[in-house]
Amino acid sequence: MRSVGAVIPLIAIAMGSVGMYHHTVPNPAAVPAPAVGRTLTLTANDYAFTGMTARVSAGWVTIRMVNAGKELHMFASASVPRGMTTGAVLDSIMKDRVPKGFMEWGGPNAVAPGDTNTVTLFLPAGSYVVGCFVVSPDGKTHFMKGMMGSFEVIAARDTGVAPVSDRNIVLSTYHIAMDGGPLSKGPHVFMVRNSVKQTHDFVILKVLPGHTVAQALKWFGNPPVGAPAAEPIGGTTGMHLNEQGYVNARFTPGTYVLVCWMKTNNKPHFQLGMQKVITVPAT
Repeated sequence: MRSVGAVIPLIAIAMGSVGMYHHTVPNPAAVPAPAVGRTLTLTANDYAFTGMTARVSAGWVTIRMVNAGKELHMFASASVPRGMTTGAVLDSIMKDRVPKGFMEWGGPNAVAPGDTNTVTLFLPAGSYVVGCFVVSPDGKTHFMKGMMGSFEVIAARDTGVAPVSDRNIVLSTYHIAMDGGPLSKGPHVFMVRNSVKQTHDFVILKVLPGHTVAQALKWFGNPPVGAPAAEPIGGTTGMHLNEQGYVNARFTPGTYVLVCWMKTNNKPHFQLGMQKVITVPAT
């Protein structure tokens, strides 16, 4: 079993200017802290995360992931329990052990090759680990292939503002509920909330022309098998009880199915009834 080495922190070095004859040491209180934004950006490859923002401000954080690989990828995040290091948590997951106090916080889910997914979540200050748990055709998760990482959320006075949503999605065991009437074509923002203790995630699948919902769900196993029968257009990875996140997606006319991609006893939740079919009309 592979072990995960200690995570080396980034060290910022601030250099003062030195005059020809003398130099002054600035007052630390007068030196502004480096600006920390609320957008975490990264690229998913086969099989690694690259370019990931190392630090973001606590509060409403937007996570944007571009998939530059040839397989589906996800960005599952979890907070590091008190008293543990990021390296210890990653090592525990590698050994298929869930640390005490482990809590999942969501992130871009099932991003297709060449596509981008954006999710906004409320993250408290602390250390977080991330991983991709899509299964490759060889039966190994991308996490086991080294697709993992970490980032820090820094305490901030201003927690930002939540996005404005036009649809509410409530996840339960095993059900997906959506308010409002028929969905129109164009961009939408879904507020997704997990209402139960069991962890659930959320994926929006567009059924490809010439295919049925049943074919789309059969293809969207983990791992997906054969030629795609659907295209994921947005979603969030696992969320804990009462957590809410905001998912952006653009809809074109066609058939869609909302699903939970997580598994219980090796069976996807959408096979246990956690699915909802919607149709977007042409007008």
